[in-house]
Amino acid sequence: MYRLGLRNAQRDIILMNAYFFPCYRFLRAMRQAVQRGVRVRLVLQGEPDKDYVKFAAGTLYDHLLNIGVEVYEFMERPSHAKVAVMDDDWATVGSSNLDPFSLSLNLEANLFIRDPAFTDTLRQRLEALLDAHGRRVTRDEVARRSPLWHLWRWLGYHLLRHFPKLAGLIPV
Repeated sequence: MYRLGLRNAQRDIILMNAYFFPCYRFLRAMRQAVQRGVRVRLVLQGEPDKDYVKFAAGTLYDHLLNIGVEVYEFMERPSHAKVAVMDDDWATVGSSNLDPFSLSLNLEANLFIRDPAFTDTLRQRLEALLDAHGRRVTRDEVARRSPLWHLWRWLGYHLLRHFPKLAGLIPV
C-alpha cells in the first residue's frame, strides 16, 4: 500500500518511520515520485534508543538526498512513529516499520485512511513536529563522509536488507 501511495501521489508526501530500511522497489517509488515533481519528506529518528537504528537509516542518506528526498531527523526523543500522509486524502497509521525485520519477522498492522479531514490534521501535526523538533539533514553533512564510510554503508545496507533471508539459512 505504501508503494501504491507513492506511485499515486501528485504533490506532497510525508513519511515518519522509526526504523527505515526499505526494499529497492520502495526506494525506486520514492525516486519516481520526486521525478514527477512530488515533494517527498522523510522523518527518521535523530535520537534513537538503539544506535544501530540511526546507522542503518543513515546509510541511505546519501542516496535519498541524491534522488531529491528531503530527510529530517526528529530530535526530541526516540520516535516510534509509523505514519505517512500522501497528498490530501491518503494516510496510514500503524505498527509496521519500513524495514525487512518488521515486514518479514513481526506481526504488524496498519490502517490506510482515505479521509481529507484526517489527512489534513495528521499533516498539520507532522509539520508542527518538524518545525519544533526536526533537523533537516543537509548534503554538506553527508558529503563530508570518507569514501571508506560510503563503502561501509553500502555493505551494511545490503547485509541488513537481506538478514532475514540469510538468517533462515543457518541450521537450528
